[in-house]
Amino acid sequence: MSPELETLDQLQGGDLPLNTVRGLFKDAGHFRRSITSMLDAGDVILLDQESQTVPRWKHAEIFGQPAGHSTLQSYRLSLDDAGAARIQ
Repeated sequence: MSPELETLDQLQGGDLPLNTVRGLFKDAGHFRRSITSMLDAGDVILLDQESQTVPRWKHAEIFGQPAGHSTLQSYRLSLDDAGAARIQ
């Protein structure tokens, strides 16, 4: 299973911290490209510590951090309707 589909499958059980999702991908570049594509497609939603949706303009700042950076622990991914439909 691709890491993208694995991410969607894992999110069926609830939100996951970005640093946990990062472990599903072979490298930081693949992680960044895949998650930003999934965000753009509406498959997932990026949430902050207060469970608020992170604005799109802030994605580049967040995903520009090095892998394992503490910033990744501050954000979670949530499954959106389009992502749920992809894995049904």
